[in-house]
Amino acid sequence: MIQGGAGPLSVRQSRPQDADELSRVHVQSWKETYSGVLSDGFLAGLDRTARHEMWKRVLEGPRVADHWVACDDDRIVGFAGREHPEQQHPGQPILLWGLYVLQSHQGLGVGRKLLEAALGDGPASLWVAAQNEQAIAFYRRFGFQPDGAEEVIAEWENLKTIRMVR
Repeated sequence: MIQGGAGPLSVRQSRPQDADELSRVHVQSWKETYSGVLSDGFLAGLDRTARHEMWKRVLEGPRVADHWVACDDDRIVGFAGREHPEQQHPGQPILLWGLYVLQSHQGLGVGRKLLEAALGDGPASLWVAAQNEQAIAFYRRFGFQPDGAEEVIAEWENLKTIRMVR
């Protein structure tokens, strides 16, 4: 347990009843993370209702991924998700599909705890925005290195991403 803003921080697996809080954190963390990377118009158009429906489907449907949440007391302040490689990419390392922590809780060890919960210390891969130097530095501290693969996500205003592996 680590000390946070209002109380002790903890990490646990997500539950279906987390969908509303996860949608709030998802939208807020995207606005904080991608400010200056994606346009103000794009970020203003992020829809919490759509994110809520996505999280409901993800948490109530068949498990193709595992998800963890970081809580400050009972309030969710971050999340991480990984795909089951045996279902999505046989023979490939675990894929961390997302790790987001609210700006108010960065630098408190929350990201590290989420990363450990989702991946342990085994082989894994992830995609990160090429412009997100803070996230790239964070992942490097845990043994991830760019492997040269790049993708452009057209629906995210042609956001360039790089793959990191360990």
